[in-house]
Amino acid sequence: MGFFFLALISFNSFLDNDKEHPNSRVVIMTEQEIFEHLFTIADQSDDTGGVVSSCLVRQGNIVLEGISCNDGKHAEYVLLRQLELSAISILPDDIIYTTVEPCGKRTPGGQGEYMGDCTTNLIQAGVRHVVYAAPDPDASSQTRYKFEQANCLLRQVNDPHIIRQAITLFNSTVTSTSDVLPQ
Repeated sequence: MGFFFLALISFNSFLDNDKEHPNSRVVIMTEQEIFEHLFTIADQSDDTGGVVSSCLVRQGNIVLEGISCNDGKHAEYVLLRQLELSAISILPDDIIYTTVEPCGKRTPGGQGEYMGDCTTNLIQAGVRHVVYAAPDPDASSQTRYKFEQANCLLRQVNDPHIIRQAITLFNSTVTSTSDVLPQ
């Protein structure tokens, strides 16, 4: 059974941040803080195919998170299952953050084929916004095409440090050189 990590994070737990939501006193996390959190939770993964972590952000705060598992479950898949188990619906303004671009295909006959690709799963779950750090050259064209067709926003973070950190994290946890992301 894959390792699931679930964290419900209080909207008031990030009081060090100086950005606030315009309609309340709720503190909003920056993209850098969100990705730093994703890099921190990645340590809990047992994935030897390249660790990826993801989270659902609502009104600038992390609601739930997921990390990839060694049983073929991708981080986005784990996150969507956690949302389902927690009876949390995806709202139109919610954003999924992920350390690597969501896959747009799964290997036929592979360990995770029955789960479907992350892009299709995210779109079917109602996700309209995805922000990723490292690009996945094996899936980028399918991923972009599917998100465009579904009228969803897919965007790579602009910070080169975050992108490098995501690539380094993924590459440091793969056992097959064919899975390595380009630097």
